[in-house]
Amino acid sequence: MGRRLPIEWQESAEELKALYKRERHPQRRTRLQVLWQLRTGKRIVDVVENVGVSYRAVQQWAAWYRVGGLDKVLHHVTGHASRGATPYLNAKQQRALAARVELGDFKTVWEVVEWVKDRWGICYSYKGLYSLMKRHRLTLKVPRPQSEKADPGQQAAWKKGGW
Repeated sequence: MGRRLPIEWQESAEELKALYKRERHPQRRTRLQVLWQLRTGKRIVDVVENVGVSYRAVQQWAAWYRVGGLDKVLHHVTGHASRGATPYLNAKQQRALAARVELGDFKTVWEVVEWVKDRWGICYSYKGLYSLMKRHRLTLKVPRPQSEKADPGQQAAWKKGGW
């Protein structure tokens, strides 16, 4: 069959059940449900079948519980207290950059990288500044190149149906 997990529990089954019922975060809720069922004496195989998680995940959560208790298990959820890296530019600098981009002062992201480096001494990578511009919905507005031989009057006439 299988043996029970040798865990020194810090919470009772009733406490884990109450925490499980109150929790709103889906990953934490699943983990609390698994711990609650393990605490009641169920085997990992039965818990995996009931909850619908992988066997390895339950083993990992049990290992985390042994090391750091319930806080350790609940801390490892995706997106826990992570807001990404803080940008190098503060809010005022970002607004100034947005204004310059909106004016159409730049043709490439590399030009923006150089301008930020010259202006504030902050070194951005191409991908980092491109990501910043994307988050602020900033686009580089560059007109399409036109031929030197093009006649604007003839093009306007053609657009109006003059041909």
